[in-house]
Amino acid sequence: MVGGGKFTFANYQFDATASGEDVRMVNIPLAYYTQYAATNLTTCQLFDGATVLNTGSNIKNPSAISSSTVFTFDGSGLVIPKGTVKTISLQCNSAATSTATYLWGIDADATWTDLAAGMTSGQSFTPTVSADNGGQLITLSTGGTLTVALDNSSPSYKIAAAGSTGNTVSVLKFHAANEAVSLQKVSLMLSSAASNSPQDLTQVTLWDGSTQVGTAIFTSTNYATSTLTTPVLIPKDGDKVLTVKVDLANIGTSLPGTEGALVKVDYNDDDSTGTSGTGQNSGTTVDRTSSASTASNGIRVFKSYPTFAQIPLTTNEKVLATGTYLPLYKFSVTASPASANGIGLHAFNINIATATASSVGGTTTVTNIRVYAYTDSGFSSVVGQGFTNGIVASTTDTLAGGLVSSGNTVATTTNANGTATIVQIPAGSTIYFKVTGDITFTTGTSPSGWVRTYIAGDAAYPAPAGVTIEVSTANAVSGSKVLWTPNATTTSGTGNQDWTNGYNVSGIPSSGMNSEMISK
Repeated sequence: MVGGGKFTFANYQFDATASGEDVRMVNIPLAYYTQYAATNLTTCQLFDGATVLNTGSNIKNPSAISSSTVFTFDGSGLVIPKGTVKTISLQCNSAATSTATYLWGIDADATWTDLAAGMTSGQSFTPTVSADNGGQLITLSTGGTLTVALDNSSPSYKIAAAGSTGNTVSVLKFHAANEAVSLQKVSLMLSSAASNSPQDLTQVTLWDGSTQVGTAIFTSTNYATSTLTTPVLIPKDGDKVLTVKVDLANIGTSLPGTEGALVKVDYNDDDSTGTSGTGQNSGTTVDRTSSASTASNGIRVFKSYPTFAQIPLTTNEKVLATGTYLPLYKFSVTASPASANGIGLHAFNINIATATASSVGGTTTVTNIRVYAYTDSGFSSVVGQGFTNGIVASTTDTLAGGLVSSGNTVATTTNANGTATIVQIPAGSTIYFKVTGDITFTTGTSPSGWVRTYIAGDAAYPAPAGVTIEVSTANAVSGSKVLWTPNATTTSGTGNQDWTNGYNVSGIPSSGMNSEMISK
């Protein structure tokens, strides 16, 4: 680093392992090369550890490049104890004002005759010198550089509860080149301005591992700078990862949070001096030299949210047979967090496929689909909420169009009067669902058949603006497979603008839940 104090340009080994006595050397011919001003290097000295070996008039201030630059040791010379190898370093200061490269090596072609002598015998001799070596190319830079990028460990899109704290929203990777940099401040931004605003979060914190090192508050704009409470050292030519966490605002009556907001907190590259540190060699301010802001995936915020989980059929239930009310699929839906309003479930898609009919395998048909809801995992206590015998959807009501073969059958929850309604799942509670059907299995010459069932998922969020919408709009925008409400203030009706779909809901990926196979 230019102006950064002494720098080691080369190390030299003096090997006396084969000597029967200590060896003294008075000087050593070295080689100096550069395509830049030779006078850029000053106060060149040899060191044995921390001990300086040439001081005063023996210090070298090169005035020109030379294949033979002789360094003279102080006093009576350098002593290498017999049977040892001594490593000596060459260090110089730099007066360069721009980036430059230098080489310090050994001049094997110089006169080495009688440069060494035995300490006991006093006998002079010519040391064995390795081939002419130009040394390692050393580049001195005028200053360090600092870049920022999104780290590979930055989280994917996820759902989180309003009012929750310490949610990891992005992970930033800082890289320092040419010198270590003590990071002092980081410029941040809300990068999804169309779907979130400063009111959707209360605080942003920066973390170095388990240690909080900074805080940022977004007030009236989408930009904020975190001046680190604890500077973070980014190693020379190395990386340091900082985790960005957010505390989310609450959602509800007279509360600031927005249902369905997509909160993204990223590094802001447009602020040319907002992310900076101090170069550890140069002592100068190092501003960011990145070329682009980061683009994290973000956190979707809801008052409450569901978690879907498949419940395996029993061994007997997986055997294909003719019968009525036979289980095809089981799953549960849990409303989180326990402190919120719970969620309402209005629709989901059941994907059912059957084996192709043949004279050999036979024919498998499924009719009269019903969906039951229970309050216990044993599927014995049906829900109330105005539903008859726990039936929340059936082909006699909203599924009157019948089974969609090898496709999605929409199950819209309907009460005893045949009116579309909502299954409410209280906060912290779980409702258990069982999909049943009437199966007719007509055997062939070599009977075999199957029924495959799963709950379909959503591949995209229904509202481009990043908010919740009405049920009818959610269907129109994306053909949603799952419709649920996070109940922002109280239980929401289908006409309230408080609905979304199953995109990225835990347990129900875009490809759908794991399928269940009934076969023979």
